[in-house]
Amino acid sequence: MENIIELLDPKLKGYKEEMAAEVAKVQAKNEAIMSQMNEDAAKKGETLAELKSNFEKYIAQNNGVKAKAANTDNWSFSDHLKSAVVESVGENFDKIKGEQPFMAMKQVGTMTLTDNLTGTSQISYVPNPIMRSFYNPHLLDVFRIIPTATGNVSFPRGKSPLGAGSFGVQTEGQDKAQLDYDVEMVNTSVPFIAGYVKVSRQMLQDLPFLQSYLSQSLVEDFNRAVNTRFLNTIATNATALATSETVTVAKIISGLAQHGDLGLGMANLILTTWDAWSKILLTKPGDYSVPASVAIDASGVVRINGIALVPHSQVTGSRFYILNTDAFAVAQASGFQIRSTEFDQSDFIKNLVTYRAEMRGELLSFQPKAAVYGTTGT
Repeated sequence: MENIIELLDPKLKGYKEEMAAEVAKVQAKNEAIMSQMNEDAAKKGETLAELKSNFEKYIAQNNGVKAKAANTDNWSFSDHLKSAVVESVGENFDKIKGEQPFMAMKQVGTMTLTDNLTGTSQISYVPNPIMRSFYNPHLLDVFRIIPTATGNVSFPRGKSPLGAGSFGVQTEGQDKAQLDYDVEMVNTSVPFIAGYVKVSRQMLQDLPFLQSYLSQSLVEDFNRAVNTRFLNTIATNATALATSETVTVAKIISGLAQHGDLGLGMANLILTTWDAWSKILLTKPGDYSVPASVAIDASGVVRINGIALVPHSQVTGSRFYILNTDAFAVAQASGFQIRSTEFDQSDFIKNLVTYRAEMRGELLSFQPKAAVYGTTGT
């Protein structure tokens, strides 16, 4: 009710003011006309009776307005309200009949997001330190890198068998023993390991974390591709384990002995799966006992015979590799880099940015069968 009164109050006020003005106007007009009638009567010589008759005719003509004004002075608030509503409805009938039915106004209450907010509230971004998975180690960091001027690489390697002849004891007056050696030149074509991604400038601008995330992801996915390629090279140039052992840690120790027999330097790295790593630490011929040669250093690295055992997510399931990293090297014609451009194909027209990540490099195996590989056991 209070809201309706507030809406009609200006109408009531105007209605009252209009009636008051009308009454004042009538009174002023009456006074002017009566003055004029007196003046005319004096000029015409009208009798008092004639003048009285003229006054009564004029007053009768204005009784309607006076009566209406007098009646409204005695109106109650409800009378004025009814008159204003009737007049307002009459003036706006065509408009009112085409609108939605009258609805009660919203009640005052506690402000909440549900009741008082149109749209969504302000959004805050929270940094996510683990947007995706990362694999370690990166094998590109494990082997030494040899920079090259071109993508065609050659290196010499002794053949197997090495040649003919052998040393012997010289018989006095006789010829010494003669030997010869066979060598080969190994030619390797160094490829680009590369990838690219396209992204709109709008996305880069509206997601402030995206540029950093793209760089991290390109680096990680590049290293995963490198890991896979390098592991394939190691597997191709590895000797199969020959042992009757069945326990994982015992098989690895046998593999270390077999690698030593190859005469290709002392092994300094054991690459394996996380499952094999756990099997070694869970070995329990008697209450989780492992061979005396297995130890864990202060940084948590597991070592077997002093050689680091490194679990890696990309090593083929149930596989381990024992190798001397000096028997391998990375030929690198151009280092890894990430570059961006807005002028690839139709990028400039479409408001796109292209990120390219690449390296020209390859893992070289200086000796065939330079590693020993085996499968895990129990």
